[in-house]
Amino acid sequence: MTQETIDQYVRTALALAGYALRDSAEAEVALQFARIHDIASVFVDEALPVELESASVFRP
Repeated sequence: MTQETIDQYVRTALALAGYALRDSAEAEVALQFARIHDIASVFVDEALPVELESASVFRP
């Protein structure tokens, strides 16, 4: 995810939620979002063993 993509996502999400922030506040939201993305990206590609999955398994 590029910084431009994050900025566009934040602007769109804020607009859809009805928020109108100053540019500096919007930039801070985008910075926090980028930090969360960086932290999550460490885990997203890790395989999760089936034994650890807590969701129920559908069996017809």
